[in-house]
Amino acid sequence: MKSLRLPAFIKPMHYSLFFDIDLKQCAFAGKETIDIEITKPTKAIVVHASGLNIQSALLVHGGERKKPKTTVHARQETVTLQLNTAVKGKAQLCIEFTGRLNDDLLGFYRSAYVKDGKKCYLATTQFEAPYARRAFPCFDEPELKATFDVSLATDRNLQALSNMPVRSEVVDGDRKIVAFERTPRMSTYLLYMAAGEFEFLEGSSRGTKMRIVTLPGKKEQAAFALDIAKKFLGYFEDYSGIRYPLPKLDMIALPDFAAGAMENWGAITYREVYLLFDPSMTSTAIKQRIAMIIAHELWHMWSGDLVTMEWWDDLWLNESFATYMAYKAVDHFFPEWRLWNDFIRDEMERAFDDDSLKTTHPVAVSVKDPHQIEEIFDAISYAKGGSVLRMLERYVGEKQFRSGVSAYLKKHQYGNATSENLWDALAEASEKPIRKVAMHWIKQAGHPLIEVSRNKNLLLRQRQFVFGKASRSTWSIPLLIKSGSAVTSGLFEGAKKGLPATDSWCKVNYGQAGFYRVQYSDDLMEQLAAACTQLPVADRWGLQSDLFSLCMNGDVGIDSYFRFIAAYGQEREYLVLSSLYGSMKSIWYVFFHEKFWKETWPAFKKLHDTAFRSALDRLGWDPRQGESKQDALLRDLALRYLGFAEDSGVITQANEKFEAYRTNKAKLHPDIKASVFITVAAQGNEETYECMLSLYREFRSPEEARTILVSLGQFRNERLLQKTLDFAVSAEVRTQDVPIVFASVAANPLSRRILLPWVKKNWKKLERYKKSGKIFIHLLETLIGSRASREEERELRSFFKTHPLAYRMTLARSFERLKRTIAWREKNRKALAAYFLAGATNA
Repeated sequence: MKSLRLPAFIKPMHYSLFFDIDLKQCAFAGKETIDIEITKPTKAIVVHASGLNIQSALLVHGGERKKPKTTVHARQETVTLQLNTAVKGKAQLCIEFTGRLNDDLLGFYRSAYVKDGKKCYLATTQFEAPYARRAFPCFDEPELKATFDVSLATDRNLQALSNMPVRSEVVDGDRKIVAFERTPRMSTYLLYMAAGEFEFLEGSSRGTKMRIVTLPGKKEQAAFALDIAKKFLGYFEDYSGIRYPLPKLDMIALPDFAAGAMENWGAITYREVYLLFDPSMTSTAIKQRIAMIIAHELWHMWSGDLVTMEWWDDLWLNESFATYMAYKAVDHFFPEWRLWNDFIRDEMERAFDDDSLKTTHPVAVSVKDPHQIEEIFDAISYAKGGSVLRMLERYVGEKQFRSGVSAYLKKHQYGNATSENLWDALAEASEKPIRKVAMHWIKQAGHPLIEVSRNKNLLLRQRQFVFGKASRSTWSIPLLIKSGSAVTSGLFEGAKKGLPATDSWCKVNYGQAGFYRVQYSDDLMEQLAAACTQLPVADRWGLQSDLFSLCMNGDVGIDSYFRFIAAYGQEREYLVLSSLYGSMKSIWYVFFHEKFWKETWPAFKKLHDTAFRSALDRLGWDPRQGESKQDALLRDLALRYLGFAEDSGVITQANEKFEAYRTNKAKLHPDIKASVFITVAAQGNEETYECMLSLYREFRSPEEARTILVSLGQFRNERLLQKTLDFAVSAEVRTQDVPIVFASVAANPLSRRILLPWVKKNWKKLERYKKSGKIFIHLLETLIGSRASREEERELRSFFKTHPLAYRMTLARSFERLKRTIAWREKNRKALAAYFLAGATNA
């Protein structure tokens, strides 16, 4: 395969960029001068460009102006500038070009909004991963850092934004040119440009000018974001020992955005729902999400922007670090949120799932194909890497970890780094063999399962936890074991290890900081079930989560899982109950179409009835002023569970609250709005459906719009679900929200008969999202993940044979997950039926 990389002997030093933005025509015209350094003689200069029209190109070298022959390579997304004679040394590349403001949410694109009943547009950019080339010809690789001078020509009434403060603004009639100060050395994917009608909520932190940038009429929703951003910026300055490097920091709320947020240096972009906070419309869950995403992006100002990975195979250095550091920062200011419980649920759980497949990839993954760059923005690069960093910090010590991180950032600031650079810094700070330990976790795919048994001693064996045949890989595992009142720590290396044993219960991975699964012998499992209520919440989560994963992988029968979770009948913690509910929904979806399901449903739906009913009885329907985040989330979870379990009282109240809200007779608290809407939809008819559509067309906040879109996928009527799918690809649903609707419909077992036929019929409409990168990948994963039988697998594989796709990693991983689901279903259908039909319940 031809190398993805540009020739290493040509390096950019500086870009002078000018863009003339025409929002009326959805177009832009650009001029650029790139100062380059050529270290060996060449007749060909190769730059990245995609979807641009090159108007002219000129090379200035040694006082001579050379006009090269220009050849566009569309598939490689490059342009070759061919010269008659070889050149070496310093030169200037001058290119004029034009392009379209696209609707794909990548490159230079337009975003729509409504003002005074009229549809308006703004122009904005999204250049990660390889999309700066869609806006201007460039050396679009993270290692090829340069400085940038940016000038934007826009309509006079618009505001222009970029990474740096405005240097000058010249008005000429109804147009103006805004020039920005020069950036530090940075990668092309971190450049940002925008033009639109914006409002600003301004503040400062330690001399850094800060602004929250919103559409007109929304800046009053920016106060929470500005307040916590100031706190997080100071926290990260102190943690890293490095002042924030730029003179200003903008955080920009966009109505159309493919990701959650993007760390453009000094100009961070967000979906509106993840930056704007309205106390009357924003739920507790989204408020916390806003804080987490802001913290994640702000740490990128150091890890990602100031210090950037050399190539995309070390993407984890950006994303895993930001994932982990966000939890540290938010927990520092909001300890009452108990965020490390959320880390277990939101990060470790999804990383475990992806990493238990043979088709997983190492945290540091070799990138050989352009599509892989988008495909590795996944749970491994974000959540597994973050989980490994958490484990390693426990191993080396918090003080030593911080010292090593600071040294790493200081040594490589304004440059690039690799995984090895981080390990060297941590090893020096801790005087521990961190490189040896870390390499197992970063360079090796998968994670271990520790099998625990007891004879005279406690015997630990490790193997890969994977669906199918395990590899012979082993890991250096930092251990923490609790047995009765004793705690043991150490490093587990090699295939097995013996430890002194007691007659008491034994919990391996005490505190759940280690990124590994644990399987206990039957006698130890019985002791743990009896001692379950004595364990901290994280360990109660770990026991049932490990067991359910072993069940899904075929190592344990589903009846064993049901017998063990009987110990959780009095569970009160959101972390554990949300996991139990998630496992229950997985079982429901996969086995829903079995012949015995209607008979088992009355017993199955009461599986956790006692715990959730107790939670709702304690908390009530109405949120209380000043209640904890855990109570707010648990109430919503209890309502979802009881609505799912067809509790007549909950369904009646949900319908009453929905009707009062729909008719403007009463407010509906944002913390229960989603559970009310979903419960109503699941029991609703066509009239209900039309009511929800009407509410969507007049939604009061981005969060409410998302809630309604999810609810439209929860109706129990095939015709209405098909209508929802049609609606998802209509002009009424923003591109960024299509995966939300699609995923909701696909998670509804009533869609199983209609989803694939609908996809086949509408494939051309879905293919247009290929240009939107990760959005199309999400659609693929959702489609394949919605299947649960061999017949469905064959039909899907047949479809992709005639409709081939380049996303090999996504397809392989999704089909392996489907195979695991099929095997789990086939192995456990009899045991599931027997367990519930025999009258056993674990309420």
